[in-house]
Amino acid sequence: MSCLVRIEQSYPSLTASEQKIADFLTQNAESAFKMSIHEMAAAVNVSPSSITRFVRKLGYKTFGEMRIELVREVDASIVSDFNMALQWSTTQDTLSQHFIQNIGNVCSGVLSLNEMSRFREAASLIGRAQAVYLFGVGASSLMAQDLLQKLLKLRKRCIYTMDGNLGIQNAITAGKEDVVIAVSYGGSTNEVNLAVRQAKENGCPVLAVTRYAQTPLSAMSDLCLYIPNVEQVTKIAAIFSRYAQLFAVDVIFLNLAQVAEDDPAKLLEQYRELWRPQGGSPY
Repeated sequence: MSCLVRIEQSYPSLTASEQKIADFLTQNAESAFKMSIHEMAAAVNVSPSSITRFVRKLGYKTFGEMRIELVREVDASIVSDFNMALQWSTTQDTLSQHFIQNIGNVCSGVLSLNEMSRFREAASLIGRAQAVYLFGVGASSLMAQDLLQKLLKLRKRCIYTMDGNLGIQNAITAGKEDVVIAVSYGGSTNEVNLAVRQAKENGCPVLAVTRYAQTPLSAMSDLCLYIPNVEQVTKIAAIFSRYAQLFAVDVIFLNLAQVAEDDPAKLLEQYRELWRPQGGSPY
């Protein structure tokens, strides 16, 4: 019997704290199997001993045994999802239609998960900040770089590096007057979360762009902009989650441009002036 089936069948007999663990595992199976018992306890806000009792109630001897079963279950679902995507390509036309339809669906999902007031609050945090610290590695680095370029055009001082280790060092300088924007679909990326934790210790507010689930990143963040759970965290490559994150980043930027004290059109003209040849046209 699989781990998630055991959880489902045992759920009515679990205590309140054990049901919290069960909910976390059900919603975050793809990232939970990477956690130690202490990391999971911190994410769920229970004691490690509660997780040990939960594991034994499910019929496992150890936490490691349960985690191995969870890995097998996640791997099986990844293969299934990937095979389903391959089935789209019966013809080139149907592949394109399915692809475009799913892009539209994930963008609509972003708006359904986040009220516009969340985006306005995010824009307000960024607008007030003296400096914006961006954290994102791997596929999420594309979104961080995209937002970096947009914010620079609005004259926001930004700090970002694609090197996760340097990002952690950058976080040491983040303070109360700044803001952190952490982009991580899975919400469990070690380099991102270590940087966020350091910034939080300094009193820096944190804005996360992450999937709709209880994750270590969402637990540390002051404000979350949620992405639909459209892909496995251990996916072969980021596809639809990337479009959802880029869409969320664009909505943040549009809200910030709307409340910016400087006219965006004038800022754009000043930006183009930097590239104007002496006595020539910027175009």
